[in-house]
Amino acid sequence: MAEMRKLTAIIFEDDVDDVTRSLGEAGIVQFVDMREKLDQWKGALIPCTVSTQIMSKCSELLSKIDVSLKTLNLQAAVVPGEKAEFAQGRTEEVLADIEKRLAELPIESLAKSSATLDRMLLLDRIGSMSIDETTEIGRKLLEFKRAVEMERRSVEERQKLGEIKEGLLTLQETAETEKQVAEVEGKFARTAKTIYFEAWVLDDHLREATERIRSATEGNCVVTEEPAGHEEKQPVTLKPVPSFLQAFEKLAYSSGFPSAHEVNPVKIMAVTFPMLFGIMFADVGQGALFVVIGALLAYVKRKIKPEKVGDIVRYFLISGEMFVLLGLSAMFWGFIFGEFFGPSGLLHPIKLAKIGPFYIGGFEPMHEPMKMIRFAILAGVLHISLGLILKLVNNLREHEFKRAPIPISWLWLLWGGLFMWSYWGGISSISRWFAEGGMMLAALIIVPLILLVLFTGIAEGFMEGIGFGVEVFAETLSHTLSYARLMALCLVHSVMNYLFLVLGGVEHGHFPLTSIPIIATGTILVMIIEGLIVFVHTLRLHWIEWFSKFYSGEGIPFKPFKFT
Repeated sequence: MAEMRKLTAIIFEDDVDDVTRSLGEAGIVQFVDMREKLDQWKGALIPCTVSTQIMSKCSELLSKIDVSLKTLNLQAAVVPGEKAEFAQGRTEEVLADIEKRLAELPIESLAKSSATLDRMLLLDRIGSMSIDETTEIGRKLLEFKRAVEMERRSVEERQKLGEIKEGLLTLQETAETEKQVAEVEGKFARTAKTIYFEAWVLDDHLREATERIRSATEGNCVVTEEPAGHEEKQPVTLKPVPSFLQAFEKLAYSSGFPSAHEVNPVKIMAVTFPMLFGIMFADVGQGALFVVIGALLAYVKRKIKPEKVGDIVRYFLISGEMFVLLGLSAMFWGFIFGEFFGPSGLLHPIKLAKIGPFYIGGFEPMHEPMKMIRFAILAGVLHISLGLILKLVNNLREHEFKRAPIPISWLWLLWGGLFMWSYWGGISSISRWFAEGGMMLAALIIVPLILLVLFTGIAEGFMEGIGFGVEVFAETLSHTLSYARLMALCLVHSVMNYLFLVLGGVEHGHFPLTSIPIIATGTILVMIIEGLIVFVHTLRLHWIEWFSKFYSGEGIPFKPFKFT
């Protein structure tokens, strides 16, 4: 992640427009909204208000230019050549210069010239025709040709009309620029005669930004730079992701952007999201259909431009690769749980491993739900543990070494609770936890909980430590149990598919022809209704259970001010 610096500047109010223009042309700084920080200055600075007359004048000029372009029947944007020079200094002077030049343009006469030029195009086509002067139509065509040739002498040359159109576009661009200048200056603060502003800039552009400010003010300024404060929200540069990650990026950033020192979860989410989705939507046949749909969407996306279609269609197009990953995961877990368009008997479950009472595959969830719920809880503990490890990474990246033991103690508590639950037979045998397992309870539950309170108290205060300890204990229990939805939705998926298999008369992997319409109907319903439900619950497990461990979503994306 690129290093960011905060630039502060004090300039005279007469130079503020030139400074803003120069920085806007470079597009390298992101201005801080000083209106949110004026309380810190206790009245020494006041907001830099922009005159409503300036904004009204910008809108008025843009409207006049737009009308002029329509009057000249400008169909396509003309790319201006060398940009004209305008008065420098205050925005008021530039707007006055634009208004003066606009008034000098012979718009009405040029509009007539434009219409005449259209007739000239017709005349050129007439000239290539053989005209019979003896006919009525021939005589009229000759009269029209002579009239246009007479008018041609009084009409501006075609190149002149193009130059005027280019001039109008230049005036429009300049007026838009001044409007943006006025809008961004509303974020500044001021005294009686000076302007104060702060801006974020990348280290690589720090020297250029400083030189632009000094050049625009002829050295009459005070410019300083400093690193971001520990508690200060620093913008973060978000690097573009490959196309197959765009859908996961949308899902992650819908919860907020990562802060400067947080791990960006997009790439990790591209692994965990399909994994959890596949557990709940385990089916080889329906997963293969997801892969086909995703491949078709990815193909269409490459043939058309997603930005030219509606929002819903665009979201589907950028989700093509995500559908492929979801489908592959569903196929994988379909093989593990032995499901092909439901528990049809065509496939047999594949056992990957057995860790104590936890079976990873090798059973049918509908017939052995207890094995499935143990597996779901194990998957939840692994997912939450990943979030706590990322929290530890964030603490180390922010040099918050006092907080580093907190996620470690939390991991201790989480895995200690899982071990107690699996060793003593679950919550139903909780009385044995306090009797036979008293020593184990103290070592695996009580000790890490005390350490959580202790380390949080050192970092934030004693009362905060106690409150956080209670919160962690309740959250660990509730969030872990929340992953039982993996079992519940997996069973719902199996039962819904099994219902249509029974209706279709499918037995032991034998699919009669009469079952095809029923299974096709059931597959469509399951993929639309249950697929959407599973997707929403997978998203919930990430946003609530996982993101809450390490991801604040309070980051500010670095969007430098640049003229558009």
